[in-house]
Amino acid sequence: MIGLKGYEEEQERLLDWLRGQAEFSHWPELAYLQLLAEAGVQPGRYSAKLNFHLDPAERADVAARHILGFLLGVIQDNLEGVKQDIDSEYLHDLRVAVRRTRSALSQIKEVFEPSLVEHFKQEFGWLGQITGPTRDMDVYLLKFPDYLNCLPEEYRGALEPLHRYLERHHSSEQKKLAKRLQSVRMQKLLADWDAFLRQPATNVSHYANAVRPVREVASKRIHKMYKRVISEGRAIADDSHPEELHELRKSCKKLRYLMEFFQSLYADEAIKGLIKSVKVLLDNLGDFQDLEVQAGKLRQMSEELRQARVSTDTLLAMGMLIDDLLQRQHQERAHFAERFAEFSDADNRSLFDQLFKPGGRGG
Repeated sequence: MIGLKGYEEEQERLLDWLRGQAEFSHWPELAYLQLLAEAGVQPGRYSAKLNFHLDPAERADVAARHILGFLLGVIQDNLEGVKQDIDSEYLHDLRVAVRRTRSALSQIKEVFEPSLVEHFKQEFGWLGQITGPTRDMDVYLLKFPDYLNCLPEEYRGALEPLHRYLERHHSSEQKKLAKRLQSVRMQKLLADWDAFLRQPATNVSHYANAVRPVREVASKRIHKMYKRVISEGRAIADDSHPEELHELRKSCKKLRYLMEFFQSLYADEAIKGLIKSVKVLLDNLGDFQDLEVQAGKLRQMSEELRQARVSTDTLLAMGMLIDDLLQRQHQERAHFAERFAEFSDADNRSLFDQLFKPGGRGG
C-alpha cells in the first residue's frame, strides 16, 4: 500500500490503530482497503492529469466538450476539500482546472457560440479571482521552510511574526472563500456549465471549426501558438522589460495546455518530449515572475509588520529574504537565453513542423 505524499505519519497512525483491532491485526492493509470501499472511495480513481483519449476524426466541438467535461470533473472532485481546507493540493488542482478551462474556451476557437464562451470565460475568471488570495497564502506558508533556510541561523527565529501573519491571513481568506464557494453564483455556474456540456452536438453548426476533425483543428492551433512563442521569444533581448517575459510566459502556457489537451492525437514519445521542452522554458519564466511577485508581496507585508511594531530583527530578516529572492530572480533572468535557445533549436522546430504543420507527417 502506498500512502499519500505528505501524509506518511497519518498513514502509519491509521495502520497502527488497525493492527490494534483484533479483527484487523493480521492484515491491516486489507482492512484499510475495506474501509475505503465502505466509504465509497476507490484508490487511484482520482487524477487531475489529462489522461483521456480522443479520436482524430471526432468533431472538434464534441472533443472540446470531452476535454471541458473532464476539467469540470476535476473541479467538482476538489470543491469539498477546498471548502473544508483539508489540504492545499485541493485548491491547487481546482485552480489549475479552472485555468485550463479558460484556456480551452479561448484557444479551441470557433466551436461554440461566442456569447456563451465569453460568459463562461468571465464566470471562470471570477472563480480564479476568488480563489487567488487563499492560494497565495498557501504558497507563502508552503515556502516558509525555504525562507528560513535562506537566512543565517541567528535570524530564523525573527521570522516568526511573519509566519503568524501568514496564518492569520490564510484563515481569514479561507473563510471568505468557503462562503463564496457556497454562493448562488457558484452553484449556478457549475449547474449551467454542466448542462451546457451535456448538450448533444447538432448535425449542422454555424461555427467554422465545430464539425471539422479535431486533429485538423488542434494541429493548426498548436502550430500557430508555437510560432507566436518563437516570435515573442526571439524579440526578447538582455535589456527587455520584464513584462515581455511575462507575456511570453502566457503564450507558453497556452501552448502547453493545447498540447496537453490533444496529446492523445499524436505519437506519444514525440509530443511528450515537446511538452517537456515547453515545461522547461515555463519553469524558467515562472520562477522569474514568481520570485518578483514574492519579493513585492513581502515588501508589502514588511511595511504592515513595521506598522505593527515588530522587532528590528524581524524587519532585517525580511529584508534579507527579499534580497535573496531578487538575487534568485536575477539568476533566472540570466538563464533565459539559454533556456529559450534549447526550446527553439533546430530539432524542436523540425519536430513541431512534422507533428502540427499542415502537410506535416503527424504521428
